[in-house]
Amino acid sequence: MDVPAIMPLLEAMGRVGASTVDHLILSHADNDHIKGAAALMAHDEVAVKALWANPDSTKLSEAFIDLLTVAADRHKRGLIDVRTNLNVGANGALDCGRIGVRILHPGILWAGVGPAKGKHPVGSITSNGMSAVVRIELDGSPAVLLPGDLDAKGFAEMQRVGVDMTAPVLVFPHHGGRSGAADNREFARELAIAVQPDLVIFSHGRSSFLNPRKEIVDGIRDALGSKVQIACTQVSRACHASSLPASTSGQSGIYSRFACAGSLSITATSRGISWSPGVRRHSVTVDSLESPMCRTRELDADHRMLQIEKE
Repeated sequence: MDVPAIMPLLEAMGRVGASTVDHLILSHADNDHIKGAAALMAHDEVAVKALWANPDSTKLSEAFIDLLTVAADRHKRGLIDVRTNLNVGANGALDCGRIGVRILHPGILWAGVGPAKGKHPVGSITSNGMSAVVRIELDGSPAVLLPGDLDAKGFAEMQRVGVDMTAPVLVFPHHGGRSGAADNREFARELAIAVQPDLVIFSHGRSSFLNPRKEIVDGIRDALGSKVQIACTQVSRACHASSLPASTSGQSGIYSRFACAGSLSITATSRGISWSPGVRRHSVTVDSLESPMCRTRELDADHRMLQIEKE
Protein backbone atom coordinates (compact mmCIF):
# COMPACT_ATOMS: atom_id res chain seq x y z
CA MET A 1 0.00 0.00 0.00
CA ASP A 2 1.46 3.34 -1.24
CA VAL A 3 4.78 3.76 -3.04
CA PRO A 4 6.59 6.95 -2.02
CA ALA A 5 9.79 5.62 -3.62
CA ILE A 6 10.42 2.54 -5.71
CA MET A 7 13.81 1.30 -4.43
CA PRO A 8 12.82 0.36 -0.85
CA LEU A 9 9.86 -1.60 -2.22
CA LEU A 10 11.96 -3.42 -4.82
CA GLU A 11 14.48 -4.34 -2.12
CA ALA A 12 11.73 -5.63 0.17
CA MET A 13 10.29 -7.70 -2.68
CA GLY A 14 13.75 -9.03 -3.49
CA ARG A 15 14.29 -10.19 0.08
CA VAL A 16 11.21 -12.43 -0.11
CA GLY A 17 11.65 -13.43 -3.75
CA ALA A 18 8.53 -11.64 -5.01
CA SER A 19 8.13 -10.30 -8.54
CA THR A 20 4.35 -9.85 -8.68
CA VAL A 21 2.08 -7.29 -7.01
CA ASP A 22 -1.48 -8.60 -7.09
CA HIS A 23 -3.01 -5.36 -5.79
CA LEU A 24 -1.26 -1.99 -5.73
CA ILE A 25 -3.29 0.14 -3.30
CA LEU A 26 -2.82 3.91 -3.19
CA SER A 27 -4.47 5.47 -0.16
CA HIS A 28 -4.72 8.93 -1.73
CA ALA A 29 -2.99 11.10 -4.29
CA ASP A 30 -0.38 12.99 -2.26
CA ASN A 31 3.09 12.85 -3.81
CA ASP A 32 4.70 11.28 -0.75
CA HIS A 33 2.37 8.30 -1.13
CA ILE A 34 2.38 7.79 -4.92
CA LYS A 35 5.66 9.13 -6.32
CA GLY A 36 7.13 5.68 -7.03
CA ALA A 37 3.92 4.04 -8.29
CA ALA A 38 4.27 4.90 -11.99
CA ALA A 39 7.83 3.54 -12.08
CA LEU A 40 6.71 0.37 -10.30
CA MET A 41 3.94 -0.29 -12.83
CA ALA A 42 6.35 0.27 -15.71
CA HIS A 43 9.18 -1.82 -14.22
CA ASP A 44 10.32 -4.62 -16.54
CA GLU A 45 10.84 -7.16 -13.75
CA VAL A 46 7.67 -6.51 -11.73
CA ALA A 47 4.13 -7.46 -12.73
CA VAL A 48 1.47 -5.24 -11.17
CA LYS A 49 -1.86 -6.96 -11.79
CA ALA A 50 -4.27 -4.37 -10.39
CA LEU A 51 -4.18 -0.72 -9.34
CA TRP A 52 -6.61 0.56 -6.72
CA ALA A 53 -6.96 4.32 -6.31
CA ASN A 54 -9.73 6.83 -5.80
CA PRO A 55 -10.34 9.78 -8.13
CA ASP A 56 -9.26 13.20 -6.86
CA SER A 57 -9.75 16.19 -9.14
CA THR A 58 -8.05 18.47 -6.59
CA LYS A 59 -4.65 16.89 -7.24
CA LEU A 60 -2.71 18.41 -10.14
CA SER A 61 0.80 17.14 -9.39
CA GLU A 62 3.04 15.80 -12.13
CA ALA A 63 3.41 12.54 -10.18
CA PHE A 64 -0.35 12.00 -10.10
CA ILE A 65 -0.77 12.75 -13.81
CA ASP A 66 2.16 10.43 -14.64
CA LEU A 67 0.56 7.71 -12.53
CA LEU A 68 -2.77 7.99 -14.34
CA THR A 69 -1.08 8.14 -17.74
CA VAL A 70 0.96 4.98 -17.12
CA ALA A 71 -2.09 3.20 -15.69
CA ALA A 72 -4.21 4.17 -18.70
CA ASP A 73 -1.57 2.97 -21.15
CA ARG A 74 -1.04 -0.37 -19.42
CA HIS A 75 -4.79 -0.89 -19.06
CA LYS A 76 -5.27 -0.25 -22.78
CA ARG A 77 -2.67 -2.94 -23.52
CA GLY A 78 -4.38 -5.42 -21.19
CA LEU A 79 -1.51 -5.43 -18.70
CA ILE A 80 -3.31 -4.15 -15.61
CA ASP A 81 -6.76 -3.84 -14.09
CA VAL A 82 -7.60 -0.38 -12.77
CA ARG A 83 -10.15 0.06 -9.99
CA THR A 84 -11.31 3.50 -8.90
CA ASN A 85 -13.61 2.27 -6.14
CA LEU A 86 -11.29 1.97 -3.14
CA ASN A 87 -14.03 2.05 -0.51
CA VAL A 88 -15.96 -0.30 1.76
CA GLY A 89 -18.04 -1.48 -1.19
CA ALA A 90 -15.01 -3.30 -2.60
CA ASN A 91 -14.39 -5.47 0.46
CA GLY A 92 -13.67 -9.07 -0.48
CA ALA A 93 -12.09 -8.21 -3.82
CA LEU A 94 -8.63 -7.65 -2.32
CA ASP A 95 -8.33 -10.78 -0.19
CA CYS A 96 -5.50 -13.22 -0.95
CA GLY A 97 -5.95 -16.63 0.67
CA ARG A 98 -5.44 -16.37 4.42
CA ILE A 99 -4.69 -12.66 4.09
CA GLY A 100 -7.63 -10.31 4.26
CA VAL A 101 -7.40 -6.72 3.06
CA ARG A 102 -10.27 -4.90 4.70
CA ILE A 103 -11.18 -1.38 3.57
CA LEU A 104 -12.55 0.49 6.59
CA HIS A 105 -12.84 3.97 5.04
CA PRO A 106 -14.12 5.77 3.02
CA GLY A 107 -17.69 4.58 3.32
CA ILE A 108 -20.16 4.70 0.45
CA LEU A 109 -21.38 8.24 1.23
CA TRP A 110 -17.95 9.82 1.32
CA ALA A 111 -16.68 7.75 -1.60
CA GLY A 112 -19.60 8.95 -3.71
CA VAL A 113 -18.92 12.58 -2.85
CA GLY A 114 -15.13 12.59 -2.95
CA PRO A 115 -13.02 15.56 -1.84
CA ALA A 116 -15.43 18.47 -1.41
CA LYS A 117 -15.46 22.10 -0.31
CA GLY A 118 -17.36 23.49 2.64
CA LYS A 119 -20.53 24.39 0.72
CA HIS A 120 -21.28 20.75 -0.03
CA PRO A 121 -24.19 19.29 2.01
CA VAL A 122 -21.84 16.83 3.76
CA GLY A 123 -19.35 19.61 4.48
CA SER A 124 -15.74 19.86 3.42
CA ILE A 125 -13.84 16.65 2.75
CA THR A 126 -10.11 16.92 2.20
CA SER A 127 -7.93 14.50 0.27
CA ASN A 128 -6.50 13.40 3.61
CA GLY A 129 -9.98 12.88 5.01
CA MET A 130 -10.75 10.66 2.02
CA SER A 131 -7.56 8.67 2.52
CA ALA A 132 -8.26 4.96 2.36
CA VAL A 133 -7.94 3.20 5.71
CA VAL A 134 -6.96 -0.45 5.22
CA ARG A 135 -6.65 -3.20 7.81
CA ILE A 136 -4.56 -6.26 7.00
CA GLU A 137 -5.98 -9.42 8.59
CA LEU A 138 -4.74 -12.99 8.90
CA ASP A 139 -7.31 -15.77 9.12
CA GLY A 140 -9.87 -13.12 10.02
CA SER A 141 -7.85 -11.62 12.89
CA PRO A 142 -6.63 -7.99 12.69
CA ALA A 143 -2.90 -7.53 12.15
CA VAL A 144 -1.95 -4.07 10.84
CA LEU A 145 -3.93 -0.86 10.41
CA LEU A 146 -2.79 1.37 7.53
CA PRO A 147 -4.68 4.69 7.64
CA GLY A 148 -2.70 6.69 5.07
CA ASP A 149 -3.07 10.38 5.90
CA LEU A 150 -6.43 10.07 7.67
CA ASP A 151 -7.34 13.38 9.30
CA ALA A 152 -9.53 14.27 12.26
CA LYS A 153 -12.69 14.66 10.21
CA GLY A 154 -12.21 11.33 8.46
CA PHE A 155 -11.62 9.68 11.83
CA ALA A 156 -14.77 11.32 13.20
CA GLU A 157 -16.74 9.88 10.28
CA MET A 158 -15.40 6.40 11.02
CA GLN A 159 -16.44 6.79 14.65
CA ARG A 160 -19.86 8.06 13.61
CA VAL A 161 -20.62 4.93 11.60
CA GLY A 162 -19.12 2.63 14.24
CA VAL A 163 -16.10 1.21 12.40
CA ASP A 164 -14.04 -1.33 14.34
CA MET A 165 -10.44 -0.13 13.94
CA THR A 166 -8.67 -2.44 16.39
CA ALA A 167 -5.29 -3.86 15.36
CA PRO A 168 -2.10 -4.86 17.18
CA VAL A 169 0.00 -2.69 14.85
CA LEU A 170 -0.85 0.88 13.83
CA VAL A 171 1.05 2.86 11.22
CA PHE A 172 0.12 6.30 12.52
CA PRO A 173 -1.62 8.56 9.97
CA HIS A 174 0.06 11.53 8.29
CA HIS A 175 3.50 10.44 9.51
CA GLY A 176 2.67 11.74 12.99
CA GLY A 177 2.05 15.25 11.68
CA ARG A 178 -0.87 17.63 12.16
CA SER A 179 -4.27 15.95 12.09
CA GLY A 180 -6.49 18.90 11.23
CA ALA A 181 -7.96 18.73 14.74
CA ALA A 182 -8.02 21.64 17.14
CA ASP A 183 -6.10 19.44 19.60
CA ASN A 184 -3.60 17.03 18.03
CA ARG A 185 -2.87 15.39 21.36
CA GLU A 186 -6.54 14.55 21.88
CA PHE A 187 -6.81 13.23 18.31
CA ALA A 188 -3.88 10.88 18.95
CA ARG A 189 -5.32 9.79 22.29
CA GLU A 190 -8.73 8.97 20.80
CA LEU A 191 -7.20 7.14 17.83
CA ALA A 192 -4.97 5.07 20.11
CA ILE A 193 -7.99 4.15 22.23
CA ALA A 194 -9.92 3.12 19.11
CA VAL A 195 -7.11 0.97 17.68
CA GLN A 196 -5.56 -0.40 20.91
CA PRO A 197 -2.20 -1.20 19.27
CA ASP A 198 0.79 -2.92 20.84
CA LEU A 199 3.08 -1.19 18.34
CA VAL A 200 2.76 2.27 16.76
CA ILE A 201 4.95 2.97 13.74
CA PHE A 202 5.72 6.45 12.45
CA SER A 203 6.79 6.19 8.81
CA HIS A 204 8.48 9.48 8.01
CA GLY A 205 11.56 11.08 6.53
CA ARG A 206 14.10 12.85 8.72
CA SER A 207 14.38 15.75 6.32
CA SER A 208 10.63 16.47 6.25
CA PHE A 209 9.08 18.53 9.05
CA LEU A 210 9.56 17.54 12.71
CA ASN A 211 7.44 14.42 12.68
CA PRO A 212 6.26 12.78 14.76
CA ARG A 213 5.00 15.80 16.67
CA LYS A 214 5.52 15.63 20.42
CA GLU A 215 1.84 16.19 21.19
CA ILE A 216 0.99 13.19 18.99
CA VAL A 217 3.38 10.93 20.91
CA ASP A 218 2.07 12.35 24.20
CA GLY A 219 -1.51 11.57 23.15
CA ILE A 220 -0.60 7.95 22.47
CA ARG A 221 1.04 7.69 25.88
CA ASP A 222 -2.02 9.31 27.49
CA ALA A 223 -4.15 6.51 26.07
CA LEU A 224 -1.88 3.48 26.39
CA GLY A 225 0.92 4.36 28.79
CA SER A 226 4.01 2.19 28.70
CA LYS A 227 2.34 -0.89 27.25
CA VAL A 228 2.74 0.33 23.66
CA GLN A 229 6.00 0.32 21.73
CA ILE A 230 6.64 3.34 19.51
CA ALA A 231 9.08 3.16 16.59
CA CYS A 232 10.03 5.51 13.77
CA THR A 233 11.41 4.34 10.45
CA GLN A 234 13.89 7.23 10.40
CA VAL A 235 15.42 9.34 13.17
CA SER A 236 13.24 12.38 13.77
CA ARG A 237 14.95 15.75 14.02
CA ALA A 238 12.74 16.31 17.07
CA CYS A 239 14.60 13.42 18.76
CA HIS A 240 18.10 14.19 17.51
CA ALA A 241 18.83 17.54 15.89
CA SER A 242 22.59 17.19 15.43
CA SER A 243 24.50 14.82 13.16
CA LEU A 244 23.41 11.23 13.48
CA PRO A 245 25.26 8.66 15.58
CA ALA A 246 27.01 5.79 13.83
CA SER A 247 24.65 3.24 15.38
CA THR A 248 21.70 4.18 13.19
CA SER A 249 20.98 1.28 10.88
CA GLY A 250 18.17 -0.61 9.19
CA GLN A 251 16.55 -0.68 5.79
CA SER A 252 14.35 2.43 5.71
CA GLY A 253 16.63 5.42 5.27
CA ILE A 254 19.61 3.20 4.59
CA TYR A 255 20.84 5.32 1.67
CA SER A 256 20.86 8.51 3.73
CA ARG A 257 21.88 6.71 6.97
CA PHE A 258 18.84 8.19 8.67
CA ALA A 259 17.25 4.95 9.89
CA CYS A 260 16.02 4.50 13.45
CA ALA A 261 13.98 1.29 13.60
CA GLY A 262 14.31 1.13 9.82
CA SER A 263 11.97 -1.07 7.80
CA LEU A 264 9.91 -3.18 10.17
CA SER A 265 8.83 -6.73 9.41
CA ILE A 266 5.48 -7.82 10.89
CA THR A 267 5.11 -11.58 11.44
CA ALA A 268 2.12 -13.65 12.49
CA THR A 269 2.93 -16.55 14.81
CA SER A 270 0.93 -19.00 16.91
CA ARG A 271 1.37 -16.58 19.79
CA GLY A 272 0.05 -13.62 17.83
CA ILE A 273 1.72 -10.76 16.02
CA SER A 274 5.44 -10.05 16.41
CA TRP A 275 7.77 -7.60 14.72
CA SER A 276 11.41 -7.07 13.91
CA PRO A 277 13.47 -5.21 14.91
CA GLY A 278 12.25 -5.76 18.47
CA VAL A 279 12.74 -3.48 21.44
CA ARG A 280 16.28 -4.51 22.30
CA ARG A 281 17.67 -3.97 18.80
CA HIS A 282 15.76 -0.71 18.37
CA SER A 283 17.08 0.49 21.74
CA VAL A 284 20.66 0.42 20.44
CA THR A 285 19.81 3.38 18.23
CA VAL A 286 17.39 5.04 20.64
CA ASP A 287 19.99 5.02 23.45
CA SER A 288 22.29 7.19 21.34
CA LEU A 289 19.73 9.91 20.57
CA GLU A 290 19.63 13.27 22.33
CA SER A 291 15.95 13.32 23.35
CA PRO A 292 14.05 10.27 22.05
CA MET A 293 10.30 10.77 22.28
CA CYS A 294 9.47 7.09 21.90
CA ARG A 295 10.37 6.22 25.48
CA THR A 296 11.83 7.16 28.82
CA ARG A 297 14.11 4.93 30.89
CA GLU A 298 11.08 3.64 32.78
CA LEU A 299 9.18 2.92 29.58
CA ASP A 300 12.19 1.19 28.05
CA ALA A 301 12.49 -1.11 31.07
CA ASP A 302 8.83 -2.03 30.70
CA HIS A 303 9.26 -2.68 26.98
CA ARG A 304 12.28 -4.92 27.52
CA MET A 305 10.21 -7.08 29.86
CA LEU A 306 7.33 -7.20 27.38
CA GLN A 307 9.69 -8.22 24.58
CA ILE A 308 11.24 -10.99 26.69
CA GLU A 309 7.76 -12.32 27.43
CA LYS A 310 6.87 -12.27 23.71
CA GLU A 311 10.05 -14.05 22.72
